[in-house]
Amino acid sequence: MLDAGRSFESVDPTLHSEVAMLRAARTAHAARTVRAVGAATAVPAVRSVRLVRAVRRVHADRSARTPRLARRLVLSLAALTLGVGVTAGSAHAAVPAPARGVDFGACPALSELPEGADPGAWRCEAMTAVGHMTLGRLDQSLGRGMAITFAEGTVDGQVRQVFGAMTAAPVRVRGIPLVITPRYAGYFDFQSNDQRRGELNLTFAISGPAVPPGCSIGTDADPVRLVLKETAASTVVSQDPLVLAFGVADNRFTAPRTSGCGRLGPVLDAVLRMPSPAGANSLALNARVGLRGYGEAGAPASRVGGLISRSG
Repeated sequence: MLDAGRSFESVDPTLHSEVAMLRAARTAHAARTVRAVGAATAVPAVRSVRLVRAVRRVHADRSARTPRLARRLVLSLAALTLGVGVTAGSAHAAVPAPARGVDFGACPALSELPEGADPGAWRCEAMTAVGHMTLGRLDQSLGRGMAITFAEGTVDGQVRQVFGAMTAAPVRVRGIPLVITPRYAGYFDFQSNDQRRGELNLTFAISGPAVPPGCSIGTDADPVRLVLKETAASTVVSQDPLVLAFGVADNRFTAPRTSGCGRLGPVLDAVLRMPSPAGANSLALNARVGLRGYGEAGAPASRVGGLISRSG
């Protein structure tokens, strides 16, 4: 946690000279403005008004051409000044119920299933989830939630899975012009066993003023690795289509430092408290999963064990 009186130049020493240049430029500009206005008072009234208007136009033009560096510094200063203000939401906030609709639009096509897959032994699982996330210094409600779709079945008696899609609503951080968006990081395994209900790798894209494209917490090579455990057993919500509700959570994962953030990287790491060790992070989800078989209508969806029903 940064002290309120600590200068951000100490977080990123390379910014010190640039900040000094920016301050010097502002001081010189103010001095030129004072001299111009002083000279204007010595001319006739009409010319004085015109000169003052001209000075204002020059000032507006220069403001419009503020260097990109200045915009970066605005974000850095805002983040470091606010300190703990990055926390949004409450760890005890009520978690809204998952959406009731089931969208199978992102299910993998039959042509995407593994060679030798029998459609009668495969199904699509479309999951929606809402909950709460603590990540470093962030404490965020995931009220708008996320959706994950995948296919699961057997080939030669072995369980196989095919990823479909993941979407997640951006989460706006209160007090700072930053948005955090969960994204799929290339690995999942929703075949359940006695130790976990599923595994999922995520990154968290960071966007906002002056934040370069590609800035994120974690990368596909060094992601946030979730091992989800059951917190609420599955209950049947609907029979047609089959929809089940359940709860999962992970409070033991680590979070790596930011990546792809340029000069803002050290600042964001300090503000967001990254990297974050195990025990300082958590993700709790209330989820619903709709199931649809790839075979003929009415085929039992429970033929293959998956995220919502343990195999056995």
